Amino acid sequence: MNYFIEELNLNNVSDYVKVNAKAWQETYKGIVNDVFLELINTKEEINNSIERIKKSLNNPFNKSFLLKVDNNYVGIFKVCKSHDDNYKDIGELQALYLLNDVKHHGFGKILFEKAKEEIKQMGFNSMIVGCLSGNTNANNFYKHMGGELVSSRDFTLPNQILKEKVYLFREI
Repeated sequence: MNYFIEELNLNNVSDYVKVNAKAWQETYKGIVNDVFLELINTKEEINNSIERIKKSLNNPFNKSFLLKVDNNYVGIFKVCKSHDDNYKDIGELQALYLLNDVKHHGFGKILFEKAKEEIKQMGFNSMIVGCLSGNTNANNFYKHMGGELVSSRDFTLPNQILKEKVYLFREI
């Protein structure tokens, strides 16, 4: 499989939003309430997300990328300066999602390594990752990649509060 990682821009922002929505629907079925999973894929919510993301495109401490495999967008990741008060001066891998069709082909590790590079370029030497507690596969992935479980926090969605495990990567 041929792949390419490209930075989010005005030309691919709608692809980013669509991959994000589909990945959430595939990954979080049974973890996140169905009402939310249906909502994120409505035309109105996709358009709202596109507009929100367009406004943040030029922030050097908030970068997003898309994974293209065999000419199809199939994954995304987002890195930023941590917004968690307990980890103020480090980077955060805020999202890393793959569509089911490309899971278990090494692309998660490829995106994870690229995310670490981007966080280093932002000037950070450490990073955190938040992962919904119910997402066993992703939690195992972050442990396998060397993450140290350091805390948990609430993750709030409309009509639902979930627990998120926080993994620290001290040296990236």
